[in-house]
Amino acid sequence: DLANQQVDKVLKADTIQMEEVFNDFTLDVAWKQILGLDLNEEDIPEFRKMVQIWVKCIMDPMLLVPFRIPGLMKWTKVGRARTYIVSKIEEKLDKLERDGPDSSTLSKLYFATDDDGSKLTREEVIHNAMILIFAGSETSSSTLTCASLLLGLHPNVWRKIKAEQDELVAELGEEFTRETLDKSVYLDSVIKETLRVKPIEFGEMRLVENTVEVDGKQIPKNWFALFNVKQTHWNDPSTFKEDGSHMDVREGFQPERWLDETTKPSEWMPFGEGGRRCIGERLGMAEMKVFLGMMARKLDRYDLVNVHGDDDIVWKPDTVMARPADGTEIRATAAD
Repeated sequence: DLANQQVDKVLKADTIQMEEVFNDFTLDVAWKQILGLDLNEEDIPEFRKMVQIWVKCIMDPMLLVPFRIPGLMKWTKVGRARTYIVSKIEEKLDKLERDGPDSSTLSKLYFATDDDGSKLTREEVIHNAMILIFAGSETSSSTLTCASLLLGLHPNVWRKIKAEQDELVAELGEEFTRETLDKSVYLDSVIKETLRVKPIEFGEMRLVENTVEVDGKQIPKNWFALFNVKQTHWNDPSTFKEDGSHMDVREGFQPERWLDETTKPSEWMPFGEGGRRCIGERLGMAEMKVFLGMMARKLDRYDLVNVHGDDDIVWKPDTVMARPADGTEIRATAAD
């Protein structure tokens, strides 16, 4: 329903910035499905605003400082935003403790037990919920915004998505079920290719447990090692080209590469890797598939308003993931 409502909004507008549409969609998924909150209509804009303020701090190391200095949390805008979000999670956990489990993702985290009967602590549940909010809103919104730009640049890819969705509706009906998502193979390749070309702008840190040597350089035990997701994708021998065209939004965007084992990228890690791989990966992929699939069913085509021919694309600075400066403004035409 959330995706359907937002696509209808796209069709009603003469032109619209898809970034705003995707922000609203993913943030509504965050409070409804991830946290399972019961927000009043007037509370929704406040939740959206607070999450967006908090997310911005992730790209600015200076804004992380208040989280480590007692007493400063309430003195900064980002500190107050984070406190607001945590308070909503705390309220929901109190309700779950009182009333029992529900269908929210937060409930599943709170009541889940390992084989030995152990559970996440309350603090661990809150931290994981924050990660899910970030993965399910900011990263999904950015990826969808880039995907809508890429599909506008590559109308042949858009037509293939539409053809796949038409076949799935004929076979499985209008509802987006797990089977529908699993069989959206080409759509899956489009999202993966978007994440390959425009992944997260930074990497992650890992603590080195034992001294290791990498390319002749020693990394001592207990040092931190940072891996760069974007550089990893750039260096992938399966896709690498000396002129850098394999990462270009016009020349490098080729979803078909994912459909053949001989051309499939070998180094792809937009969600991290290993034991700390992003827990929001499945949620993020599912909501992106649902939205783009719904778009393909309800839109015949759309045109980019501010990008024409070989125009240079301007990107926003200081973002967690790449976002076009114009928010991917489009003009949509409804399907028959």
